[in-house]
Amino acid sequence: MCFTEEIKPDVPNQNIADIEARAKAEKQQAEAERREKEAKEELERIQRAAEEERQRAQALQEVANRAAEKAREEMERAEEEARRVEAATREEAQRVLQAAEEERQRAKLAQTEAEKAMAVAAEEARRAVAAKEEAESRLKKGIRPVVTPSLDELERAKERIQYREGFFHFAVTGVAGSGKSSLVNAFRGLRNKDAGAAATGVTETTLETAMYPDPSPNHQLLWFDIPGAGTLKVPDWQYFNEHGLYVFDCIIVLFDARFTLTDIAILSNARRFNIPAYIVRSKADQHIRNIMRDMGYNSDDDDEEDDPGRRNRFYKAARKQYIEETRKSIKANLENANLPDEQVYLVSNDTMLSCVTTQKPPKKVIDEIELLTDIYTQVVSRRTERKAREAAELARRVQAEREELERQLRRGIQPVVRPTLEEIRLAKAKVQYDDAMFHFAVAGIAGSGKSSLINALCGMNNSDPNAAPTGVNETTMEISRYVDTTHPEQFAWYDVPGSGTLGTPDWQYFNSQGLYVFDCVLVLVNNRFTVTDQAILRNCHHFQIPTFIVRSKSDQHILNLMMDMGFDSDMEDTDSREQFFNIARERYISGTRQSVKDNLATANLPDQRVYIVSKKTLFSAAQNRQPMGMIDEVELLTDLYSVAYRSGRFA
Repeated sequence: MCFTEEIKPDVPNQNIADIEARAKAEKQQAEAERREKEAKEELERIQRAAEEERQRAQALQEVANRAAEKAREEMERAEEEARRVEAATREEAQRVLQAAEEERQRAKLAQTEAEKAMAVAAEEARRAVAAKEEAESRLKKGIRPVVTPSLDELERAKERIQYREGFFHFAVTGVAGSGKSSLVNAFRGLRNKDAGAAATGVTETTLETAMYPDPSPNHQLLWFDIPGAGTLKVPDWQYFNEHGLYVFDCIIVLFDARFTLTDIAILSNARRFNIPAYIVRSKADQHIRNIMRDMGYNSDDDDEEDDPGRRNRFYKAARKQYIEETRKSIKANLENANLPDEQVYLVSNDTMLSCVTTQKPPKKVIDEIELLTDIYTQVVSRRTERKAREAAELARRVQAEREELERQLRRGIQPVVRPTLEEIRLAKAKVQYDDAMFHFAVAGIAGSGKSSLINALCGMNNSDPNAAPTGVNETTMEISRYVDTTHPEQFAWYDVPGSGTLGTPDWQYFNSQGLYVFDCVLVLVNNRFTVTDQAILRNCHHFQIPTFIVRSKSDQHILNLMMDMGFDSDMEDTDSREQFFNIARERYISGTRQSVKDNLATANLPDQRVYIVSKKTLFSAAQNRQPMGMIDEVELLTDLYSVAYRSGRFA
């Protein structure tokens, strides 16, 4: 069967149109979306560009702000700097002005000081010239310059005149022929011809200073007749110093007819040495008789019946003239010599003798009694002053000794007591002291190793039959004597009981053991430098006994330090042990030396070396061997023997 398709008329297909419409719509929508996207992208680009522009603008603003701030700060700094410079300039200008003013003031002051200095220099120069001229003038006149004697010269002068402590020494001085010897005799109550009187004569009879004791032993006065000045034997320019007048307690300056430059020199020197001096004019009776003759008196013309008072009138007038002229002359001479005014005593030797020997004063007294009164008052005054000074000095010494004693007792140090001769004799007998040998004592607190040290020094082991006993307790109860095996005829060693035990209190260690009889003392210390050790050293210093500070058991102490540092003998090898040993040894030596130095300084004792030893090494050194690990053993032996041989004990 054949089907034929029906042909319809040409009309649009609805499906195709829809498709096309949809396609067109989709195309339009896609285009719109594209454009929208592009618009968004453009907007975003514009926004980004705007943001970037804003940020750039902000950055530029910040830069501008910073620049403005910096400019402002720079301006402020510039202004501040300008102000500072201006202030500094003003201050500098002010300082310069002030400095200039100060400099001007200093210059003015310097000128004033210079003018003063020039004036002083001119015055000094004037005085120097005047002093030179005065010295030359005085030298031309025979007055020697004042020279202060040395201590040696003082001692020689005292020895020369046989100076006696406790006595009062009068020197009677003056030019030759002034009557010194006669006045000395009168002071002593002797006539010139009496036994024991000083020699007198018309020539210079006193050639050496002569001492004459006062006849009354209660007075304790010594009178010295000094050779006269102004002779060929005794030039006046060296009178004061040559005769050692500076050692006397009082000087009587005696003159006869004239008050001379020698008398002035004696008074000046006496004043300089603070020695009381009395100006005395002698032979008053002779001078008054001479004035009476000058006034016309003649004893041959005396007629007691016609004019019984004639001689007495002449005598009174001559006496008055003599006294007034003498006092006036002395006053003028003292004033010319720039010396203070003082009394002149006018005496007659016969009248002085009568005043001394009789209770009833003679009739023709001038100044004799007053002179005797004044010089004896001077004696009493000077003795009182001397006793007061001695009492004050004694009180001061007693107080100082008391304070020192209390200080030492508070520190546990016994006072140093000087043993009597009997105590020394007994102490020497106790230790069998031999003048032909040198005696070493080894002392120290109990347990310091004294006995072991003695054995090593004597060349013995602790186990030897003759060795000193040793132990952990105090084994030495009495001083034991040991003879050095290598020097049996020279050295004796003594093991002294240790102090600080109940048997030997440390405060009486030195004296109770009689250590003052030994020739040398070894102070043995162990762990600590004690008050007892200080007391031994101080007493030895007082008795001038050589001492050696020794610290024993060095090997034990070094080993203990090694242990404290961590050393283990079971674990360490040889190299490690040597390293530990060297460090510990150095610490031990330096620590010991510093400790002893500090303790000596604290005790106000002079610094001295401490010898660090071990018994074993010292024993080998004493046997003339060279042991290992030596510290001070050889030096200790060398120094001990040197002290012994320097003592002069051995030929």
